[in-house]
Amino acid sequence: MKSWHRVFVILIALSIVAPLASVHAANGLLKGTFKYKDPATGAERVLNSGFVYLRDASKPAPMEKFPSKADHILGPTMGAPFMISVPEGKYYLRLLERKTLGSVARPFGPPEEGDYTWVQRIPVTITAGGTLDLGTVYAAPFTYAAPITIKGTLKTTNGTLVKGHYVRAQTVPCTIDGEFGIVNQCGPDKFLAITPTDANGSFTLYLQNPGTYYLYTSPCLTADWTEYTGNNCGFTAGPTLTVSRGDVRTVNLVIWSYY
Repeated sequence: MKSWHRVFVILIALSIVAPLASVHAANGLLKGTFKYKDPATGAERVLNSGFVYLRDASKPAPMEKFPSKADHILGPTMGAPFMISVPEGKYYLRLLERKTLGSVARPFGPPEEGDYTWVQRIPVTITAGGTLDLGTVYAAPFTYAAPITIKGTLKTTNGTLVKGHYVRAQTVPCTIDGEFGIVNQCGPDKFLAITPTDANGSFTLYLQNPGTYYLYTSPCLTADWTEYTGNNCGFTAGPTLTVSRGDVRTVNLVIWSYY
């Protein structure tokens, strides 16, 4: 082979290998064991047919009632532990195994009644060349009849029922920072579960996952500023609740009468 032919072949090979190497280098590993534990018997089984749903954390966080479109669907979660290559980045994460409907393969998509699912509400970070170990996570059967209910009324300090205010539950508290009390967006999942109060000042929030939730209310859908005179979008913090599956909790919220 002529020398210039050899050089040309080598350049072609490098042009193919280099992009592949750069793509591989930009990936990390997601590791974990995805299981279901039967609440009646305590028996555990590995969910080998699940998939990892990843949503870019720079986008709005998924809501409880309205699942958001995933940017990556990877898998399956085969093995204990599974190891899945994931593009580096920061993501909202869900593991999902579809329920079996005969021999018909079911398409990817948001969870449906009877599917097994586990959700990580706080974004996870995948680093290039690194490994994120979730450990063992336990799925819960998804149901449209949300297993956790938080309900109550919203009143002013003088006892007036308040209609049209938003009440929300989120997994991290709002934090105040800065000289002018700027709030750091009230966490990444402030729209996880949110609803307006009705004409009687009543509200009901539905949650899928047990855990600790922080309640807030505001006259505005987006309340990114702390409360101060003249700010009609200020928020009022309610109680912090730790809930389990099957809980129905009643909470009565109170805001200052100048609202």
